[in-house]
Amino acid sequence: MQITVDVKGKKLPLQNFWNNIHFHPTDAVEDTWGQRILDIIASKNMAQYVRLYTMFEDIVTRDYSGRLHFDFTEQDRRLDYMVGKGFKLLLCFNFMPQCMAAEPNILSGPRYKNKRFCRSEPSDYAEWSEVCAEQVRHLIERYGIEEVSRWYFHCWNEPDLGFWLDDGHYYDCEKKGNTRKLEEYCKLYDYFAEGVKSVSPRLRIGGPSCGHAKSFFEGVMKHVAMGKNNATGGTGAPIDFVSLHCYSSISQDLKDPMRYMIVPENIVLQYNHYRSIMAKYDLSEKEVVVDEWGAAAEGYLGIADDRRMVFRETEYSSAFYAKMINLFIVNKFRPPERIMLCLSGQAKSNIDFDGRRTLFTVSGYRKPICNAFILAAKRGGFLFEKNCVLPENVGIIPTIADNGRIAVMLYNFRAEISTRSDTVKIKLLIEGLFGKYIARHYRIDALSGNAFSEFLRLGSPEHPQPFNCFQIEHAGNNLLYYPEEKLEGISYSEDIVLPHNAVSLIELTPDFLTPDDLRKKRK
Repeated sequence: MQITVDVKGKKLPLQNFWNNIHFHPTDAVEDTWGQRILDIIASKNMAQYVRLYTMFEDIVTRDYSGRLHFDFTEQDRRLDYMVGKGFKLLLCFNFMPQCMAAEPNILSGPRYKNKRFCRSEPSDYAEWSEVCAEQVRHLIERYGIEEVSRWYFHCWNEPDLGFWLDDGHYYDCEKKGNTRKLEEYCKLYDYFAEGVKSVSPRLRIGGPSCGHAKSFFEGVMKHVAMGKNNATGGTGAPIDFVSLHCYSSISQDLKDPMRYMIVPENIVLQYNHYRSIMAKYDLSEKEVVVDEWGAAAEGYLGIADDRRMVFRETEYSSAFYAKMINLFIVNKFRPPERIMLCLSGQAKSNIDFDGRRTLFTVSGYRKPICNAFILAAKRGGFLFEKNCVLPENVGIIPTIADNGRIAVMLYNFRAEISTRSDTVKIKLLIEGLFGKYIARHYRIDALSGNAFSEFLRLGSPEHPQPFNCFQIEHAGNNLLYYPEEKLEGISYSEDIVLPHNAVSLIELTPDFLTPDDLRKKRK
């Protein structure tokens, strides 16, 4: 098949919504291993926004008189590092400090650094509002309103699940008739909104970051649109963006544990369902932040727990990511403002290639999904129109940046990781060029940009020798498919063979443009 991209053709604005992450656990930001990961992410421009928890349990206590006392020392250390690296933040306001909880003993099991969180409602909602206000007031004093007004703030994590209250893991009011989980969350949100907005109306707030229950999500949307505000007594509640979680699913067919039903279409279908609910309550124009996404929801599972998690180490994950982005771009609903890959398995990794939800292995080898983030960050801010008809599994995302750099991503996604299918042959033609360019072809597939394949080729060594470590690292870092070349002319063409679950990015960077060249280009 032939695909033609006309650089002089019509272009549409395209915001990078895909290069963002949920970094978990939050307190790993203060640790050497966490900073090592974040340093690479920042240097490769892999994430613009990063989601973190406020971890109020580290901040709020009471003094001897019973008044709330705030100590932001630990949070300051984390956020100073993040801001210093150039990240913008989405801060999730949770969990409940035990000193102000109505039920201080409903705690989670041991988490990172043996900490536990409290999922109780506050004993006094006015105090919760005070905590929310004091949090953003401190942030503005430390980083300035111009910086903090570009961040996002949302209320709680997955309140429809077991992270909120003690009345069951999953909200299902239709079957159980228990609406307390929803009613108390709406109250929690109202006082959160009142506290944050009382400090500055410029701050962007949202919720509810539901995990699964669409009925819970709809209840919150109805409340913010027309419910009675628990904090003010008025109608509705302010909301600047809607936060939600979208995960694909895995087949539970134990007869074939390597057969996958993980497809990016599942994520977009869930997103569209959420969007349809928003439309019922005239909230269609609100920004949407998918503050957790993943090809599989089981963040703490690895290959030892479920063999199917091997996909997280392979080129399957990078092709999944590429197709998901394209599906959001061509979707009937507008794309989300941000989507954030959830990295909730990082602290559990103790061996390389264990199938957990991470960008890097414990030794720092880059996974194919990591390389896909690096390539996706190279896309420009304008999308070329395309009229080609492609097979369902094949896609193209042709873009150009303000400086004239062209980046064309191609993928061949196949939903079944355990089988190999025919390759796809594409003749790519880029027309309308002007001047000189440096051409680079980057590739992720079973052999390129793939540390895991090299690890398998070496026999999956438990303790690889130093030279083997170099080979694995080099295989994961080597994204150039061909040596770069210089070109000059009005067109560029390449015959591209895309194997099973391959991603290619063709980058044409303007080279040696003189002032006269630039003036001619503007004309």
